[in-house]
Amino acid sequence: MTMDALRELQNSKQSFMRVSRQRDTQRRSRTILSCTPCRQRKIKCDRLAPCSQCIRRSAAESCDYLSISNQADIQTSTSPSAVQNSATSPNDVGCTRTYPVAPVEIPQHTTTLRGPTASLTASCNDNSPVTSTQMGSVDTLTQSCFHGSGTRTRFFGRSHWALTMDMFPDLKAHLQKHHKVKKGPTGPDSNDAQGVNRTKQRRLQRTYQTHGQTNPETQRLESMIPARQITDELVHLYLSTFETTLRILHVPQFLAEYEEFWNSTDQPSLNDWSQDVFAAKLLTVLICVTPLVDTEILRDEDRSQVSNRAAKGWLQAVGSWVKTITSYAKLDLDFIQVMCLLLIARQAIAYEGDLAWLAAGSLVREAMMIGLHRDPSNFKGISPFFAEIRRRLWFTIIELDLQAALDTGVTATISEDDFDCVPPSNLNDEELCIDSSTPPTAKLATVLTRTSFQISLAQTLSVRIKVVKIINQIRLTSTYQDILDLSQVITADLSQSTFLSALDRDKDAPYSEFRKSIYLFLVYRYLLALHRPFVLSLAETRTEMYTYSRRICTEACLSLLSPLKVTANASTEQVLYPHILRLRGGMFRSELFHAAATLCFELRLQVADKILPLLPGSSTSDTDWSTSRRGNLIRTVESAIEYFAFKVRTEKQACKAFMLLNMVYASAQSELFSGTDTHAACETDTSHLTLENACPRAARRCQQLLLEGEGRAECQHSEENWLGYPGNPFMDISFDWGMYLDPAYLNETGNLWPLMDPLI
Repeated sequence: MTMDALRELQNSKQSFMRVSRQRDTQRRSRTILSCTPCRQRKIKCDRLAPCSQCIRRSAAESCDYLSISNQADIQTSTSPSAVQNSATSPNDVGCTRTYPVAPVEIPQHTTTLRGPTASLTASCNDNSPVTSTQMGSVDTLTQSCFHGSGTRTRFFGRSHWALTMDMFPDLKAHLQKHHKVKKGPTGPDSNDAQGVNRTKQRRLQRTYQTHGQTNPETQRLESMIPARQITDELVHLYLSTFETTLRILHVPQFLAEYEEFWNSTDQPSLNDWSQDVFAAKLLTVLICVTPLVDTEILRDEDRSQVSNRAAKGWLQAVGSWVKTITSYAKLDLDFIQVMCLLLIARQAIAYEGDLAWLAAGSLVREAMMIGLHRDPSNFKGISPFFAEIRRRLWFTIIELDLQAALDTGVTATISEDDFDCVPPSNLNDEELCIDSSTPPTAKLATVLTRTSFQISLAQTLSVRIKVVKIINQIRLTSTYQDILDLSQVITADLSQSTFLSALDRDKDAPYSEFRKSIYLFLVYRYLLALHRPFVLSLAETRTEMYTYSRRICTEACLSLLSPLKVTANASTEQVLYPHILRLRGGMFRSELFHAAATLCFELRLQVADKILPLLPGSSTSDTDWSTSRRGNLIRTVESAIEYFAFKVRTEKQACKAFMLLNMVYASAQSELFSGTDTHAACETDTSHLTLENACPRAARRCQQLLLEGEGRAECQHSEENWLGYPGNPFMDISFDWGMYLDPAYLNETGNLWPLMDPLI
């Protein structure tokens, strides 16, 4: 072969190699979306920041993503084509082409998640240790947390029960179907739901006709106080119950003012301001304990003076009086006491209790304006008496705000860095004199006083503030290990609580059970708020990682609902619930409902649990244990349903809680009894209803409970009679205002739950 032929063959080979390198360079010029460690290990990256793979390897700090400019530099300098080009002859370098990288943006991993289950699946679908799991797996809120449209919207945070309701897909589908039926021709199911709405509307109208002529705003507060004998009993009841939990009043001083008030009825010795302030304080005290009174032992003429209707009239009167006070006059310790009592009263009698966080936030700001958040030692002119009162009030205000925030699903108003006031001393009120210039010596923590409850709560205040902020913040950044650490602090405090030990030693003390039940109720709420999001995530992805959270939630819910079993077998006339269960609204109602709904969700989870086979030689199987445990859950939920039925019958409230709980229980039963063998039993056994049958049955039952105790003829007035009442404030309200009362209402934006009081 001649030299010219060899040279031509060599040029053709080089030309072929150059074409191949160009094609290879074009294929490798893709935008890099995986993090650097995952790309180096050649594993799939979920593109979070940090990603789940790096978290499992405990290398979250090294998880980083290359910018667009860095990717272009790396691709042109380290690609195989560039390496081959550098090894070729100088004549080949001029033939290498550079392909620009397309301007593709990397997603903002630090701010956005890819749907409600993307991060959940990425971080939970493995058997890695609990300590390496990220909180982001339960970060996304469902659409049920965002309500309304236009000018009327509302948000329910992660600790609110709306998120739990969304874990029942069959219930959600049923409510959507119900909404479509409501828009079309009226069906039998729609008639049942509307019957409840009309019954409640008629009750409101009759109340307006009977009591609408009395305007609380035109009455002086002292004229609304009941007779001395009844007032004495109610004051004693308050001082024995609420005042042994959250400290607001100084008992000897309050009793002295109380005697002076009654002595001044003929010859007033108090000025108008002082008399109005004390009358407001006294009325709110009476409102707080109205639900705790056993009206069956009262005379007929006294029963009307302590009714729920009378208590709401007092509350409206005090609220109207508060509106007349100037902002500067509100910066006073006496007025702060009135506002604290008013906040408790609203939740005790279910008067806008779900909006308690609004009033609590305003109360926190008023308290900070007068310096309650700063330790009294910073004020040189404050005596030991007022220093102790200020500490008690401040920790009461923080507690009220914290509990209201947890109930609403929002973050706390303040953090632990916003105050330096120390907890109150362990003292009885009799040891604290207003004229004393030296502070008394505090008792040991093992000695039970009126302030022991508040001191014990203050010991976990820091961790409980963290719980509310972590759970209800917009983005969850804590790891699951952080959640377990917070949970351990709370459970350790419960097991080592000197307050609970002192109560156990003094079981015969009056109302000691009330103090203990309130304390456990308030603390268990935070354990549930911590672990419930992880339990709810099991609806999408089953993992053994959250077994501890599931167990804690189940035990806490059973503990919260355990007082209901005391009267489970009692007849309707003999039902007498413990004092804490007589409180009607706010957190006292919603938390019990939420606990029962969580147990229904646990029943759904148990359907998919793996049952271990019987061990050789063993007489009891895992099936027997599971059946016994499931039976306990079912009995507890049924007790909760009966409890809310009792509230509908006696208080004419909690209709939504009663109906929704029946629905979620039917949803759980449909999962438990979905097998072929039990389907026939479900059709014949009234205790195992399908969801389609349970909803109208619950509506009919709720209407019957509303009508009990009232004349049926009185309840069935014609619409013209009750709608045509002169000056009727309901004339301007469309019939569809029943959306606020109907738990099966689906508004136009596709949200399942209403805008107003979720459990009215």
